[in-house]
Amino acid sequence: MASQGYRDWLKAGRPYTLIRPAKAVQATLRGYGLTVYDYPNDAHLQANTPEDHTPFSVTGWPGQNKRWKARALDVMPRSGSSAHRKENADIARQLIKDRDAGHPGAMWIKYLNWTDEKGNCSQERWTDSANPLRRTTRSSSDRGHVHISGRSDVDDDDRADDYDPLGRLQGRDYSVTDSQLIANAERGVTALVAGTDPIQFIFPWNDQAEQGFPNPLNQMTAKLDQLIAAAAADETRDLAATAAINSLVAAVQGGGTPLAAEPIIAAIEAVRAQTHAEVVRLQQQLAAAQAENQALTAALKEATAGQQPDSQTAE
Repeated sequence: MASQGYRDWLKAGRPYTLIRPAKAVQATLRGYGLTVYDYPNDAHLQANTPEDHTPFSVTGWPGQNKRWKARALDVMPRSGSSAHRKENADIARQLIKDRDAGHPGAMWIKYLNWTDEKGNCSQERWTDSANPLRRTTRSSSDRGHVHISGRSDVDDDDRADDYDPLGRLQGRDYSVTDSQLIANAERGVTALVAGTDPIQFIFPWNDQAEQGFPNPLNQMTAKLDQLIAAAAADETRDLAATAAINSLVAAVQGGGTPLAAEPIIAAIEAVRAQTHAEVVRLQQQLAAAQAENQALTAALKEATAGQQPDSQTAE
């Protein structure tokens, strides 16, 4: 029998909005040619206990889901081939890895169902209020795809806007956003209080560097160097162009034809000023990032000063 929520939804005119992080991840994965469903079928809509595909779900966590917000995705394999089933399972593994690690782009996930290459179907849940990164695993019957359900408190969360689980799986995403730096710092403090190593949380790119992946701060510095070099080249070229324009104007005016150099030179100066402003802005961003990096390092050294590892503690 259909729920009261379903009847209310019909009466309201079938309103439906997919929450922001789910919509962002859906768009990203669809960009790879994957089929990613969100809208509920009749079985979902008319279930006795409507769940997260529906915009009247009663299974919200950590609070009640808002009407008329839907918060679930089904990522389908490209085909039934073993290679495509493995790809689907690997996407799930990347989502699980990122959610376990507290990656901001995955923190909207409440649980996911997935099927491995051997046909084993599991549900991975992150529903421990006291330990938001703690995962529990149980069996599931929701086979053949990756089902992702979102939390009740992330309807407008923007942290997944640039999150690319497939790109990360393929080793093409090494970025560290401002929100991720803040989240990593918070996790580092938690780890420090718990007596574990906070470095892996505060500077998560350390393990990537060992694999030959670039430190994002180094990436920013290298990019800025390129822009400064380009700006210098632009200035040299512009000075030569200005001299050429002045010579041209003098030659034309010598023949009796009036021609003003000022508008042409002004246009060049405007472009140069825009380039200079962009370089200054990037320099300021780099300085801020370096200062934050230094502050975190100093805070970490101060917090860990005098601490000795307890070799008698059992693992």
